[in-house]
Amino acid sequence: MRFTIIRVFCTIILSLEIRGKSITRHTNVKCEVLDKSFAEFSVCKLNVLGRGIIAENVYIKMLKLPIQKISLNFAVYKKLSGYHPFLFNVTVDFCHYMKHPNPMNIFHYFYTAVKPYSNFNHSCPYNVSHDILVKDFVLTDQMFAKIPLPTGNYMISFKLATDDVWRAALNTYFDVNVEK
Repeated sequence: MRFTIIRVFCTIILSLEIRGKSITRHTNVKCEVLDKSFAEFSVCKLNVLGRGIIAENVYIKMLKLPIQKISLNFAVYKKLSGYHPFLFNVTVDFCHYMKHPNPMNIFHYFYTAVKPYSNFNHSCPYNVSHDILVKDFVLTDQMFAKIPLPTGNYMISFKLATDDVWRAALNTYFDVNVEK
């Protein structure tokens, strides 16, 4: 297992086209409710904040409370004549992670990037009328400093499950470009 992870990181590093400054930006976001009685996406869109600055905004209205057990599937896909699995496909017990954050977990990099823009910052249970929102989340090159990605189009897929039932899915699309 350890050698597989090392091999993947070596492959990424060797495939990087480091020629200059990289540019990352959102290109699309798609939200889907798999259980209409559980939640609804009030907002799921990208906003242009300035020239070349694109922010993601997501507002999820929770309809079923309390939530005791949350699982989050986190997967990265790269576009190569269709989106294909790339690097990670991890399912995290979100409640356990919030009580015991582990910086060695790949999900930790995502969470620390999104945390300043969101309100999902406490452990389970979620038992108050508490909607989840991500406001003005802008991708920056610093977010990819520890996990460098080669030039290309990517999709990060998130699937949310409570009580072992998949409830919602969010796909965010972004580009990584390298300037000469």
